[in-house]
Amino acid sequence: MPYVSFASNFLWVMVIGLLGPSLPAIVHDLGISYAQAGFLFTLLSLGSLFGSSVGAIASDYLNRKRILVTFGCLFACGLICMGFIPGYVALCVAVFVFSLFGSPIGAIGQSVMLDIYPGQRSRLLSIQTLFGAVGSFIAPLLVAINIAGGMAWRWPFLETAALVLLLMSIVALVKIPNSSADRSSRVPLISIMRNPNMVVAAVLVFFYVAVDLGFSYWLAEYFSTELGVSMRLSSAAVSVFLVGVITGRLTTSWLVKRIATKHILVSGLLLASGALLAFLLVPTVGVKVALACIYGMGIGPVFPLLVSKATEEYPQQSGAVTGLIFGCVSLGGMLFPLLLGILATTFGIERSYFLSLVVLVFLLVGILIWIRNRKAETEHTASEGAITRSRD
Repeated sequence: MPYVSFASNFLWVMVIGLLGPSLPAIVHDLGISYAQAGFLFTLLSLGSLFGSSVGAIASDYLNRKRILVTFGCLFACGLICMGFIPGYVALCVAVFVFSLFGSPIGAIGQSVMLDIYPGQRSRLLSIQTLFGAVGSFIAPLLVAINIAGGMAWRWPFLETAALVLLLMSIVALVKIPNSSADRSSRVPLISIMRNPNMVVAAVLVFFYVAVDLGFSYWLAEYFSTELGVSMRLSSAAVSVFLVGVITGRLTTSWLVKRIATKHILVSGLLLASGALLAFLLVPTVGVKVALACIYGMGIGPVFPLLVSKATEEYPQQSGAVTGLIFGCVSLGGMLFPLLLGILATTFGIERSYFLSLVVLVFLLVGILIWIRNRKAETEHTASEGAITRSRD
C-alpha cells in the first residue's frame, strides 16, 4: 500500500521538477522576464495551496480511491494542455490548473500511508520524499533528453501525462482504505491549527521552501546565464543537486532508527550552510556542481523529519495534518521563487541565493528551540503523570 503513496508523490514532484529546467527555454520561447517566469512558480504553488490542502483534508472524510482517481485524471488533462496551448497567459492558466488537480494526489497518498503505518512515519516519509526527489532528479534529465533530441520544452509534460494516466489505471484496480479515525473523536480543524507545535512546524516548513525549491528552481538558469554553461549541462547540474537530496533522504531512512532526529536535522543544516556559502564564493563550475550535491545532502532530511514531527500530534487525522503542512509548502512556493526571481532581476541570481543562506540559519535556530520546547513539554507531562500516580 505505501507504493501508491510513493508513486503518486514521485509523479507530482516530477512535474514540479519539469518547470525549473524548462525555464531557460520558456523564457526564450515566450520572451518573458525573470519576474514573469517567477510568477509561473507562484501560480504553481497557488494551485497546490488549494489542491493539496483541500484534497488531503477531504481524504479524512470521503472515499479516497474516488477522489484520488478523479484528481489524477484532471491532473493529466492539465499536463496535456501544457503541450498545446500558446502564449504566456494561456500557459499561466495551464500551470494553475494542473497544479490545482495534481497536488492532491501526493497529499492523499501520504495521508493513506500514515493512516495505515502510524508507527513508521519517519522512515516511510523519508522513503516517500526520496521517491519525490527521484522524480525531481528524472525531470531535468527528461528535459535535457528532449531538448538534445530537438524537441520542444512542452514534450516532457505530455510524456508525464501518460505516466499519470497509467498510475490512475492501477489505482482504480487496487484497494485504497478510507480513514480509520472515528468521526466522533476527530479534533476540529481549527483546534489542530491552534496547536503550538503545529504552528511552529508549519512556519519551519514554510521557510524550508526557500532553501529547497527556491534554490533548485533557479539553479539551471544560474548555470546557464551567469556561468555561461549550456542548457543541457545546466539541467544536469540540477540533477546532481538532486542526487544529493536523494542521498540525504535515503540515508535518513536508515539513520532514524539509530540517531535522534534532533542530531540528524542539526547536522544536515550545518552541512547545507557550509556547502551553500562555499558554493557562492567558489568561482569554478565543477566545484560548484559538487557543492550543490553536498548542499542537497544537507537539506534532504529536513522536510520528511519536520512532517514526521508534525503528524505525531494527530496520528489519526493524517489527512488534516498533511493538508495543513502541504498548504504551508505551497505558501512558501508562492513567495520564495517569485522573491528570488525579483532579487535575481535586480542583483543577479548568485546574490539572490544569499537569502537562502539566511533562511538556513533561521531554520537551524528555530529547530533547536522547537525541539528543546517539545522535550520540556514531554518531561513536564511525564512529571505530572508521576505525581498523579503517587497520589493514587
